[in-house]
Amino acid sequence: MRRNNKYIFRRFSPILFIIFSLLLISVAIRASDITSKKILFPKAFAVAIDDMGWNEGGALGDFDGPWRVGLRRDFDLRDYRPIVEVGKAVGVRFQGIFILAEMDRLNVCSKYPTTSQKGENFDNSVNIDLSQIEVMNYVKENAAYLEFGLHGVGHEHWENDQRTRAEWYDIENDKPWPEQDIRDHIKCFKEIMAQYGWTPENGQSFPESFVPCAYGYYWNPEGSYSTGAIMNENGVKYVNTLFDEISELNPPIEFGGGFDHGVLVINRENYGNEWFEVASLPKEPVENYKTDIIETHWANWLATDDFLQPKLNQKWIDYFKNIQAYPDHYLAKNSEQLYSQWLYTHFTTVKETIPGQVAIDNREMPEEAYDYELLGNMVLAISLDEGQHVSAAQINGEPIAAYFEDKGYGYIYLPPLEKKNSQLKYELGNELMPVFINNTGTYNVYSVHIDEDKIEFDLKMYGTQVVCVKSPKPSTIHSSNPYLKVLSHQYDYKNHLLLLKIRGYNMQGERGKILLEL
Repeated sequence: MRRNNKYIFRRFSPILFIIFSLLLISVAIRASDITSKKILFPKAFAVAIDDMGWNEGGALGDFDGPWRVGLRRDFDLRDYRPIVEVGKAVGVRFQGIFILAEMDRLNVCSKYPTTSQKGENFDNSVNIDLSQIEVMNYVKENAAYLEFGLHGVGHEHWENDQRTRAEWYDIENDKPWPEQDIRDHIKCFKEIMAQYGWTPENGQSFPESFVPCAYGYYWNPEGSYSTGAIMNENGVKYVNTLFDEISELNPPIEFGGGFDHGVLVINRENYGNEWFEVASLPKEPVENYKTDIIETHWANWLATDDFLQPKLNQKWIDYFKNIQAYPDHYLAKNSEQLYSQWLYTHFTTVKETIPGQVAIDNREMPEEAYDYELLGNMVLAISLDEGQHVSAAQINGEPIAAYFEDKGYGYIYLPPLEKKNSQLKYELGNELMPVFINNTGTYNVYSVHIDEDKIEFDLKMYGTQVVCVKSPKPSTIHSSNPYLKVLSHQYDYKNHLLLLKIRGYNMQGERGKILLEL
């Protein structure tokens, strides 16, 4: 019997060896599955919404007046709500680009004659009632989902009642306006902002984003005077326009963007929804998009009547969710994040050297990105299977800044990167990380520090939002900035989640550190 057993074993040992080897390989594959996926380095995506802020919508281009929305009706608070509602649904702070002449309650435009068709005789009394205050309060209160950006005062440039296109650059005669005219238009814009309490003395900053009217931008980074030079002096950091419209000024069309006196200017395009088309979404598929930010206008977001608006809102929501599900793009939470990712995708290389270890080479990042504080989070993504999560992630041995999941992807938000090589290590598993910021909002988290008895994170908050922190329950909560206020907090014991309702006073973003003592 013993002999027979030995014979049988010898006869079948090669088969058993193969089976055993396959079992070991199968176990190894399952064990290594936590780090078998490849990291993605997606392009950010955003839209600009031009021509917000008008009270009257009809364009007067045929009468030497301003090109307005191209929709002959008056606007009120209801016309701002769709942008906020869509922003809430998809977790985006949309770049709203405003014209302010018809928000002028004190006729300050008359002091700056080139800002309006009526010049020194400017009289805005026909537009003025309480609705402007209602609208501007709504814009401020909803800074989490609608950015107040600069477009212009009156959209055009007037001399002796004659209009020349456009407000920031003479595109009809291919020459810059006198520098004093540009400075006067900015002063006028600020004086209208002040009528609503939006001043530095009241804790409110000038817009950080700018879109030139009719694409008229004086690109002159080597000269002392350019649109960017004036904008930088006033706090603008981010610009987008259509480079093809100023090709004679030699913008970096092929590269898609560049620096102009500390302002990052990037190219944008339109994909089928004309500026005057009501209820019109981009018509081309996302795979055709060549720019990180694309053009929309206020009319595109508005239905012809209130009862039609919810259906249009849903179309926009579906449009953005489709982009979030696309592997080469993701929705930028806000303008800062969009422009930051633009820099990373142009100057930084990302390579997964072995599964779960990612080499990031940021040594080619231009110094301007640091000198002008243009660099924020880098975003990486990874495709997740059902029930799968990023269960561990560190950058250079430190915690990542934030993480969240959407449309089958895990989004890893890294702290602003130094000009050096860095290494990201991550693992996939069945559970989430024990401590992290679950950033489903539109705020920015720059860093997280974790000790045995405290957690501290560096945050820029837009408006009022709930920050979700997976962590132990803290004993006390502190903010380093009195204008970054923790309004309330509650703790979900089942899921170990801390929910912090935080308000940032400055509508352009309020930054500070939140300390959780455990």
